[in-house]
Amino acid sequence: MLPYAMALSATALAHVGAPIDAVDIHAVDEIGRALEASVGLAWTEDGDDWRWVCHEAITTPDAVITPQYAIAGRHWLATVPRMAESRTEADAVYWTDDGCTWTMAEGLHGHEVPAVALHSDGTIALAVSGDPDSHNTIFRSTDGGRTFASVLSVPDQLLTSVVIAKGTADTAMVGGFDADGTGWLHWSRDLGETWSSAAVTEGEVVAMALHPTNPDVGYAVIDGVGVETLLYTDDGGASVDVLIDPEGFISDVAVGADDQAWVAFGGTAFLHAADGVTFELATEAPPGLGVGLHGDRVMLATRFEMVNSALAEGTRADGFEPVFTFMAFDGPMDCPAGTHGAEVCDGLFPLLQESLGLVDLDDTGDPGSGDDGGDAGSGTGDTPTTDSGAPAEGTSTDTDKSGCGKGAWLLLVPLLGLAGVRSRRPGDR
Repeated sequence: MLPYAMALSATALAHVGAPIDAVDIHAVDEIGRALEASVGLAWTEDGDDWRWVCHEAITTPDAVITPQYAIAGRHWLATVPRMAESRTEADAVYWTDDGCTWTMAEGLHGHEVPAVALHSDGTIALAVSGDPDSHNTIFRSTDGGRTFASVLSVPDQLLTSVVIAKGTADTAMVGGFDADGTGWLHWSRDLGETWSSAAVTEGEVVAMALHPTNPDVGYAVIDGVGVETLLYTDDGGASVDVLIDPEGFISDVAVGADDQAWVAFGGTAFLHAADGVTFELATEAPPGLGVGLHGDRVMLATRFEMVNSALAEGTRADGFEPVFTFMAFDGPMDCPAGTHGAEVCDGLFPLLQESLGLVDLDDTGDPGSGDDGGDAGSGTGDTPTTDSGAPAEGTSTDTDKSGCGKGAWLLLVPLLGLAGVRSRRPGDR
C-alpha cells in the first residue's frame, strides 16, 4: 500500500464527509461530463455510468481546500490552491491521463498555484502563482501541464485566476490584484505566449470567462469584499464595463459562441443574457453554483441539498432536466492496483456512501445496513438585482424534489455554508 494511503485510516477525511454540493461542470464531448463537487470529481464517458475520483488522491488526508480541475478528454490537470494541503505539501499541480495515477507537474515546485487552465486540445496549459510577498508569474506548458516554464513575471501582484478560450479564439486571460487592492487583467491573443496588462478596478479577480470565437470579448468577476461585480470587455481588456453589481457573491460565469452569457449567483439563482450584456433572472433554471456551455446545451452544477440533483442540463426554451445525483455513483473509477485511485479512492468510497446515507459503517469500518439518502430541503434568501432591471426576487410554488423540469424554480436558497464554496476560486469549503 502507498505510504500516503496508510495515513488515511488514521486521519479524519475532510472531503468525503463534507457538505455535499456540485461546484462546477465540464463537457468532455457530446455526452461525457466531469462534475467538480465538494466531495470529489464525478466522471462519465457515456452519460450513464458515473464514477468517483476522490480529492484525497492529490491532497493531504485532512485537507479542506477544494482542488480545481481542468479537463481535456481523459487528460486532466488539477491544482490544490493551498500548497500545504497538497499531497506532497510542496507541489500544487498534478496531471493524469487515466484518472488513476496523478503525477506532479515540473516547473512549479514550491509555488502556490491558485488556478490552472487547459486548452480543449489538451496541449497548451497555463498556471499562475500566488505566492505572498513574491513577484508572481504566469507559467505556460506545451505538453498539457506536465512541464511548465515562466512566460511573464508580474511584480507586486497576487495572481488569482486564469482561463483559456474553449473555441477557435486563441485567447487567454489572467486576473490578479496588487498591494493597493486594485484588480488587474492580463490578456493574451496567442494562447499565453505574449501578454498585455491593464488595471481595471478595486478588488480581487475571482472568476473569468472568454468568448469562444471572438478574441476581444471576456468577463471577469471582481470580489470587492462582500459586493461582487461582473465586468465586461469587448476590446481585449483595454477597457471594461460593469454589467452586474449585486450584493452577494457571483460563483461562475460562462459565454457561448452565440453570445449568450450565464452567471451563477452564489447558489440562489442563474442570470441569463441573450446578447451577452443584458442580464435577467432565468426563472426556469434550478439553483446552482457552476455553469458550463456545450453547443446549445446549458449545463448547471445544481444545489444537491435543495433539488436532490447535482447536474441539470437543457435550454431556456425547453427547460432543464436532472442528469445526475450523487446517489447514482457507480463506484470509484476502475484503477489498477498500486495507483492513487485504487489505493486511496477505493478505500474511501464506503465513507462517501455513509455520508450520503446509503450505508452505515460498523466499528470495523465495513459497510453495514443502511437507509437510502435523505430528501432535499428548502429555504429562503436574497436574489440579485441587475442594472438591466432583472427581478430582485424570484419565487415558485414548485417544490417537487425531483428538482427538474421546464417550470419555475424555488430560487430563494439559504446562503449558509456558501461563503467558501466558489467555482474557480481558491478557498476553504
